[in-house]
Amino acid sequence: MIRWGILGAGHIAGRFVKGLSFSDRSVLYAVASRSGKKREQYADYVTYSSYEQLLDDPNVDVVYLAMWHKDHFQWAMEALKKKKAVLCEKPAVLSTEQMEQIAQCARENDTFFMEAMKTRFLPMIIRLKALLDEGTIGTITRVENRFCYDIGDAQDTRDLFEPEQGGILNDVGSYNMASLLDYIGDEIVSVENDVVYKNGVDVHDRVTVTFANGQTGFLEMVMDEAKEPLMTITGTKGSIECAPFYRPEKIVVKRKGEEAYTIECPYEHDDFYSQIKEVEDCLLAGKIESDRMSLQDSIEVQRLADRIREIIRRGNKDEVQ
Repeated sequence: MIRWGILGAGHIAGRFVKGLSFSDRSVLYAVASRSGKKREQYADYVTYSSYEQLLDDPNVDVVYLAMWHKDHFQWAMEALKKKKAVLCEKPAVLSTEQMEQIAQCARENDTFFMEAMKTRFLPMIIRLKALLDEGTIGTITRVENRFCYDIGDAQDTRDLFEPEQGGILNDVGSYNMASLLDYIGDEIVSVENDVVYKNGVDVHDRVTVTFANGQTGFLEMVMDEAKEPLMTITGTKGSIECAPFYRPEKIVVKRKGEEAYTIECPYEHDDFYSQIKEVEDCLLAGKIESDRMSLQDSIEVQRLADRIREIIRRGNKDEVQ
């Protein structure tokens, strides 16, 4: 039985615990939180007031990092050095350099690490990837996706406006970027961003990515306007629509000259379970990374994120000459 520990006991940890409850190969063993009130919610498990204590517990096999984004790097490195496998909530880190260090540490310690990009493991996405590989819509020419919500009046109490890690790119942007790079894997030659700021952070990004082979992507990430979280993959023979793109259960296939049709693939239990299953499969197989969300995959997502962040700082276009 695989024994899990959780570092951080906020809302996302609760969703993870629900997904873990469906597994017959894993159990939640321990939770660490600096908040006594939050530890009380996990009174049925071993609880620690410090992350160090949990990482020093020999009964913990793997940890789920559910604290603030800016703390992921420190605690991922600490866990890997102590030979604890890691599932790290997205975004795993806030720079390419940090992700490269994590990858090196995982390899040096022969210990598993995966960014919790649940989208890549959902049954509907696996089916979608198969359709694309079969050429159902021909060669992909463009991918568009958007994750847009309205935060309303909660600005002063949310970590979204915390200077070091705030902004919509650091909140949901990982889903947009990782989805794009899941379908188009060529070299990126240019990135543009039409960005809106509020309270010192980006609240609305419209990012255009151009690849060396001419394929393009458009990513819209918003926390001041609600829109349907739609993804459209356009190919030479048609298109596929998917919503919500980051946790879909159905897609609409539109082939040129043919009637559109819908394919449905429900979750295995919930939208968290599939990534937990992937971690279990990898650990039982002795792997230190996932084939679907590898260490290099996380590095590539961070490289794109860094380019977008630099554009946000400079407020202009980034282009490879």
